[in-house]
Amino acid sequence: MILEELTAFSNLYGSNEDLVLAGGGNTSAKDGNLMYIKASGTQLATITADGFVAMDRAKLAETLTKEYPADDDAREAMVLADLNNARMPDQGSKRPSVETVLHSLFEQRFVLHLHPSVVNGVTCSQQGRAAAEMLIKHPFIWVDACKPGYVLSKICADELARFKVENGCPCDLVFLANHGVFFASDTVEGLGKLLEEVLASIRAAIVREPDFSTGAFDGEKAEKCFAAIRKLYGEDCVITYEPSVEALRFAETPESAAILMKPFSPDHLVYCKQFQAYGFCDGCLPGAVKRCLEEHGYMPKIIIISGCGFFAVDETAKGSQTAADLFNDAIKVAVYAESFGGAKPMSDALSDFIANWEVESYRSKKHEGEE
Repeated sequence: MILEELTAFSNLYGSNEDLVLAGGGNTSAKDGNLMYIKASGTQLATITADGFVAMDRAKLAETLTKEYPADDDAREAMVLADLNNARMPDQGSKRPSVETVLHSLFEQRFVLHLHPSVVNGVTCSQQGRAAAEMLIKHPFIWVDACKPGYVLSKICADELARFKVENGCPCDLVFLANHGVFFASDTVEGLGKLLEEVLASIRAAIVREPDFSTGAFDGEKAEKCFAAIRKLYGEDCVITYEPSVEALRFAETPESAAILMKPFSPDHLVYCKQFQAYGFCDGCLPGAVKRCLEEHGYMPKIIIISGCGFFAVDETAKGSQTAADLFNDAIKVAVYAESFGGAKPMSDALSDFIANWEVESYRSKKHEGEE
């Protein structure tokens, strides 16, 4: 029964593109010491009961009291091994979510973790916590941007314990700066009610919605950009072109595009890479791509061109479209954040950690390999 409920609300929220894109978001359900959580590489929209990993909560709790190395690589390797060892028998190669320990910390039966652009308009904004405190009447915990996985779980363990002492009840709502939001409830209906309450509270304060209708783009320049991209990336590369009103507005100058040149959240980094390229014309495009390759070691997935909007490039149609979808999501976040003091990308240090984090690399590869 519990797996049926978990699968049903995972599919419900996962199929809503305003709430979940690509492999983003996570869900879990508890039954005493047993917890089922979405396996890495699966998608909420299509997940079945077999897509969840059964975890031993007692073993998960042990990770919070264990001493790990200070070195990021050594620590994360050990934590990942402990997470895999916390799987119940007969789970095969299914890999638990990087936020498994955090899910287990919530006392409520069900947990829903999402990264909606509307919510991230606040969590990725300059006002951040102050805006949330002004808008959200429901008691919540705010966690400043930090390394995901083990570090985040340790911080949340302390915050959840503090909340319970101060409020006399367990917390059911946690906002993560430059990341997303956690909802928790003993019922599926409770999750939905809390989700709608939060979304409505934020939407009421949003000044404007992003305009994704086709804008007045320079068709001749766009065609030249297509040719330049194929020359650089190869004739077999797949290009998704986005000349929306909003994309054109941000692409107008280097200054207007600057806020989109770095990721707001892990999802944007995983699917669009850490840095984008910008140019005024097709003639500038090769130089912009070359600079990204020389400075960061890869050719950009997103190329922003004044008068054209942006181009998402990948080896596959799915990879190209996913990158475009996530970059459009970043545009949404930037627009919504205008209502809360402007957007605030992740710090370079946090972006570097996630970019080099083996777990997130795995998530991206698994998604690209799905059918």
